[in-house]
Amino acid sequence: MPPGKRTKTWRARGRGKEDRPKGGPPAPKRRPPTLLLVAWVLAVIFLASLIYFAAESRRLPKLTAELSTLKTTKDSQTRTAPSGAKVDTASPKREQVRDLASVAEQSDEKPESSSSGSDNSAQLPLRQTLPTLAYTPKVKPAPRSGDVPSPDISPKQAKVSIVIDDFGTDVGIAKQFASLPFPVTLSVLPHLAHSREIAELAHLEGREVILHLPMEPLNSRESPGPGALLLSMSGEEMRRNIRAALDTSPYFDGVNNHMGSRMTRDAQIMKTVLSELKGRDLFFIDSMTTNESKGWKVALELKIPTLKRDIFLDDDPSSQAIRSQIERLVKIAKIRGMALAIGHPHKTTLRSLQEAAAHFREEGIEIVAARDLMNK
Repeated sequence: MPPGKRTKTWRARGRGKEDRPKGGPPAPKRRPPTLLLVAWVLAVIFLASLIYFAAESRRLPKLTAELSTLKTTKDSQTRTAPSGAKVDTASPKREQVRDLASVAEQSDEKPESSSSGSDNSAQLPLRQTLPTLAYTPKVKPAPRSGDVPSPDISPKQAKVSIVIDDFGTDVGIAKQFASLPFPVTLSVLPHLAHSREIAELAHLEGREVILHLPMEPLNSRESPGPGALLLSMSGEEMRRNIRAALDTSPYFDGVNNHMGSRMTRDAQIMKTVLSELKGRDLFFIDSMTTNESKGWKVALELKIPTLKRDIFLDDDPSSQAIRSQIERLVKIAKIRGMALAIGHPHKTTLRSLQEAAAHFREEGIEIVAARDLMNK
């Protein structure tokens, strides 16, 4: 057989160098196919990709689930807080989405682990690092054109009480004061011709009635009237006079002093007087006929409801002077929230108060009975 054909025949039979007959030409070197090498490289890359995406798949679905939950919550715009208030959560959710993204990045570097060592905590390192959804109070948006504005919440209304002293002789003037378009307190002197009648009239008109209890003044030449309390009396005599004065009407709600600038300066005497009132559940108004009066302080010590006079309306009974005092009364009430005025049954006082009714409303002043002022 020719040499060329013999070599080709041996290759076709798949025999190696050792099987080749001696004396023939050497066989060429065998090289690995290029396609096999490419396939091997691709297999390595594919295997590495599988490992990488398997690791990523543990984390990304959890992040996707959290983002989906936040998106669903965001679509609702509001949620109800534990107290029942509506809460706008749109803007906080945007911040929490960014927080979730940053948490996902941090989880690759330093995942948190639960101290309990449970399987759930090991499988969900991302959930442990999620920020808690904080309760955020709803912020009221600025009103748009056409929106109905909400009502303003104004401070408490200033209150004023007006006491009119010295009733007991003129039923007609008492009726007119009791008919004012706002409540006034009628203070009735005891033991006068119409004391009982006026007290009953005021009560039937729904007005507060108090006893105008006469007390000794500084000026001994002035007479405080029948049934007055004097420093020369014993304690028992004083208590007897107080009981007799209170018994002139069953409608008395309290007491204020008529004159009394000498007696009200004495705290011990006022304790004797006011102790009698305490047993009858009556309040005390200190007319402050002197700046040295201790009546209202003793009443506070005895835990008796009490007030002290802020202004006299009609020391000067002219209409102009009374209007000026009414303006002062309004200013005091606005500053302190409350004020007490004392007037007398003059025609000018009556007319000035009738004219002031609209002014009180315009100034936001509420006229109340004296006891209501004590409860403010």
